[in-house]
Amino acid sequence: MYSLYTVLGLDENACDEAVNAAYSHLRHQLAALQLEPCSLGGAQAAQCLAAVEQSYQTLSNPERLSEYQHAWKLWLNDVEATEMQPKLGQLCVAAGIITLDDLNNAIESQTKLDLPIGQIMQENLLITQAELDGLLLGQQLITLPVDLPHRIGQRLIALGLVTEDMVRIALIEQRTFDKELAELLIGHGWLDPDVFNILKRPLQLQ
Repeated sequence: MYSLYTVLGLDENACDEAVNAAYSHLRHQLAALQLEPCSLGGAQAAQCLAAVEQSYQTLSNPERLSEYQHAWKLWLNDVEATEMQPKLGQLCVAAGIITLDDLNNAIESQTKLDLPIGQIMQENLLITQAELDGLLLGQQLITLPVDLPHRIGQRLIALGLVTEDMVRIALIEQRTFDKELAELLIGHGWLDPDVFNILKRPLQLQ
């Protein structure tokens, strides 16, 4: 679950004036983008507009806002502030051994075959035993925060622009490359730079 305030680029429990201002700004900026509807940017701008509208409709309605705040508090109580190991498939993509499409296909096969993801990738000739052994060792040495440390990553997921796998892959890559999270996502072709440039302004991100 992700905060509706995060969708608008605001702190939790921002005032009504801030909510209205962020909503108006994002609607205007995203609608003004001259992007092809079938392009990545066009699709992500439309997705942003839909997510912003949905969030605003809840945050601007007192009854729906009360219900959301109750559900948000319950969710926060269940979240443990801890760290977890990255998934094997995420490490494979971050290492450049497989593509995200390869990973998604392997995950789809896993739901049907009920086999470890490593075995499925081996059988599909995506990874060697030596690579698998090395990644399994690395998996034990790397930890990632459960809540994702970068607020922009949380926001992009909440907006429906990228998946949690994409963000976690980029977080793993940050251990090797001196680049911002968004720069890595854009480099993979997962995030449109024009859309991101609009989203980062209210958050005042570097």
